[in-house]
Amino acid sequence: MSSKFLSRLLLVPVILFLGLELILWIFIRIPLEPLKQIDLSNELPGLKRDVRLEFDKNLTRYLYAPGSKPPGRLRILCLGGSGTFAMLQNASDTWWGQLGSQLEAKGIPVEVAAWGQDRTGIVASTPVAAVIMEDWKPDVVIGNFGFDDVVGQPVEYQYLPEKGRNMAGPARPAGWKQAILRISQTARFFRWSARRTEAGQIQNNIGRTDYWKDTFAKMKKQVNEMTAQQLPPRDPAKDPMQEYLDGWKILQDLCSRHGASLIMTGEASLHGANASYSLEESLLALVPLKNDTSQQARVVRPEPAWVEHEMSRYATAASDLAASSKLPWVNLNGMVPRETKYFFSDVILTDAGAARLAQALLPTVEPVLQARKK
Repeated sequence: MSSKFLSRLLLVPVILFLGLELILWIFIRIPLEPLKQIDLSNELPGLKRDVRLEFDKNLTRYLYAPGSKPPGRLRILCLGGSGTFAMLQNASDTWWGQLGSQLEAKGIPVEVAAWGQDRTGIVASTPVAAVIMEDWKPDVVIGNFGFDDVVGQPVEYQYLPEKGRNMAGPARPAGWKQAILRISQTARFFRWSARRTEAGQIQNNIGRTDYWKDTFAKMKKQVNEMTAQQLPPRDPAKDPMQEYLDGWKILQDLCSRHGASLIMTGEASLHGANASYSLEESLLALVPLKNDTSQQARVVRPEPAWVEHEMSRYATAASDLAASSKLPWVNLNGMVPRETKYFFSDVILTDAGAARLAQALLPTVEPVLQARKK
């Protein structure tokens, strides 16, 4: 075999690679961070039957596709729990999606992203928030916390002040991998193909027709078979509120570091002292007895009045912190009527509930964005 023939043979894969690169750059253009896509179909009151979820590797959802910030646009990052992730709604129907649409209608060009996770609370959310802020560079951050910080903390609670400072965020890809992905569409194509396979597995697990309808029906049956309990007041020496306030302080520091304005909000909840029996059937809150995350962990069902009292207590402390830090504060709890027309469950809003919450937030968010435009 001549050296000239061998050289030509070795050039074939290089030419094929460069040809594929050229085709992808011209005709397809795979984004640096392609989103996973899951289609859900459930017959649930107050929510659309067909829902498409799109999210990135950190489970962040977007009203618009992620990428470099277009000139003249402002970015809002919303952080919270399951009511913020809003897995039963299209992005445009969520409270943050409707807020973005209302701001656009007022002539304020915005892009909105949202991250939320059930039973996490504010302190455990801050490591992920740090990663998202670094990558997406928001102008405004809306923190929507309170419910998981109340019902997610065990009766036998213990908090170590250094917890929030020592938590690690999601693993970051190696620098050399990111460098290759920035310049190579072929590398992006193969990663996108692998993620499509992963998304397909998720689709098969939770995308089946009425999967979430049946899941929530089972959850409601389990919870309603338990007797609600009036839990005792928290021991002042072991009060979870300190963790909640520390979380706000960490989030405030993160926003200062990334040049973002922070808006503090109290989470809206269906729980109320005067909840009727029909409303209580929609409540799914369970409080762990001990700091145990196993499936066998013992839990109790709290009285709606206890949850409302605790959330009110937390909101008062958050309001005081916001005032001392000169930050905007909106307590959304009670601003959305406690009716099944507006709530699907404890903090998961219907489309109508999301619209009400967005309307309640708009007067606070709009002037903050206007100030950022100047």
